[in-house]
Amino acid sequence: MKLSDMDHALYAVQTPPDDTDETLINPDFTYKLSEAELVKFVRLRAANDALFTGKRNTSVIAWRAILKEMGIQRKMSTSQARKKWENLKKKYKEMKNPPPGVTVNPTNWQWYSLMDDAMEGRLNDSEAMVSTASLGDDTDYRPDRPRKRGRDSYQSEIEFLVEGDDSRLSEETTRDRTETGSDRDEMEEERALLESDRDTVESERMVLEREKIVLDRERAGLERDLAALDRDRAALEREKAAVERDRASVEHERAQLEKQRADMDRERAKLERSRAALERQRAGLGGEQEVDLNDAAEEGERLAEAETETASVEKRQKFLDLFEKLIENF
Repeated sequence: MKLSDMDHALYAVQTPPDDTDETLINPDFTYKLSEAELVKFVRLRAANDALFTGKRNTSVIAWRAILKEMGIQRKMSTSQARKKWENLKKKYKEMKNPPPGVTVNPTNWQWYSLMDDAMEGRLNDSEAMVSTASLGDDTDYRPDRPRKRGRDSYQSEIEFLVEGDDSRLSEETTRDRTETGSDRDEMEEERALLESDRDTVESERMVLEREKIVLDRERAGLERDLAALDRDRAALEREKAAVERDRASVEHERAQLEKQRADMDRERAKLERSRAALERQRAGLGGEQEVDLNDAAEEGERLAEAETETASVEKRQKFLDLFEKLIENF
C-alpha cells in the first residue's frame, strides 16, 4: 500500500462517529413499505403481470425491474418482494373466500379493495410497463447491510491497514462468500416456492380428475335415463297405434250396427203392419178362420224375435258407445 493511501485511510478514521449511531440491518431484515410504496408496489405488479411467465429466472428479472422502478432495489431483495406479494394474495383470498362457517368483513382489511382491483385485472393499465433491458449486475440488487461500529472497530481498522493487502483480500473473499451464500439462500427459497407451486398444481389436477370422474358418472346416468325415455316413448307409440286400430274397429262395428238397426226398423214396421192387418181380420172373421189365426200367430212370433234382436242391437250399440268413450279418455 502506498504511503499516501495509508495517510488517507488514517485520516478517514481519525474522527469516530457517535456511539449512538448503531443502525443495523439484520440479514433477515425485511424492508417495510410505506402506504404509498405498497400502493405503487401492487399497481406495478398488476401492470407487469405479463413479465411473470413462470419460466426460469423470469420472476427474478421482473421483480428487479419493479424494485428498480420504485428505487428500493437496495432495500428489498427479489425474494422479499415475492414473499410480500404472496402474503398479500393469501390475505386477499382468505378475506374473499373464508372457510365454511367463518364470517369476515373484507372491508376491515385496509388493502382489500386495492388487491381486489389487482386480482380482477382492473389495474392492468394503471402503470407503465417496466423495462428489463438494462438492470445492471447482481451487486446492484443486494440490500445494504451496514455493520455495527464502535470504538473497538477503529482499532480493527488500524490493524487491517497495518496487516496490508493480504488481510484486505481475505476480508473481500469472506464478503464474496457471504454474498454468494445470500444468493444461494435466495435460490433455495425460489426452489422451495416452485416446489410448493408444483404441489399446488398437482393437487388441483387431482381435484379436476375426481370432478371429471363424477361428471362421467352423471353423463352415463343421463344417457341411461334418456334410453329409458326412448323406450317409454316407443311403448306409448305402440299403444297409441293399438288404440287407433281399436277405434277404427269400433267405427266399423258401429256402421254395421247402424245398418242392422235400419234393417230391424224396416222389419219391425213391416211386422207392425202385418199385426194390424191380422187384428182386423180377427175382428172381422171371428173363430172360423183357424188357418189365418195360425198365420197370425207365426207373424206374432216373428215380430217378437225382431223385437228381441232389436234389443240385442241396442245393447251392442251401448257397449260400443262406452268402449269409444274409454278409448277417448285413454
